[in-house]
Amino acid sequence: MAADTRATVETEAGGIRLMRCEKLYRLDDAIIGVAGEGFPGLVFVEWYRARLTKPEPPELLIHGDADFSALVLTRSGLYEFDKWCRPERVLNRFWAIGSGAKAALGAMHAGSNAFCAARIACKIDPLCGTPIVTMTLKKR
Repeated sequence: MAADTRATVETEAGGIRLMRCEKLYRLDDAIIGVAGEGFPGLVFVEWYRARLTKPEPPELLIHGDADFSALVLTRSGLYEFDKWCRPERVLNRFWAIGSGAKAALGAMHAGSNAFCAARIACKIDPLCGTPIVTMTLKKR
């Protein structure tokens, strides 16, 4: 899985600020990539990490205005989540989320790997930015 490291933050004075951030998270059994609003994405990562002991999704996500997507890569497949915290299995050969998703998917359809696709998205979408981070599932 690959991700850019740019976040855009709207300012009180108008306009946006650009910030580098983490979008990929490694768990023992999964890799999570998030896009959209950063803080709801972090709440999702915390919930996913603790889902076996706290299976109910956080009220903050369900009843709030959370606007994020998460991709969860496990040994059983790739799943996309939104604020409802219900997995939808992705059956496509490859997939992308976030503002650069269309550019990244186009690059992957043309033969790029995830790293190159994210790098191409950064050249096309001003809301994406380098450096690119990649993670793979650990071998058993």
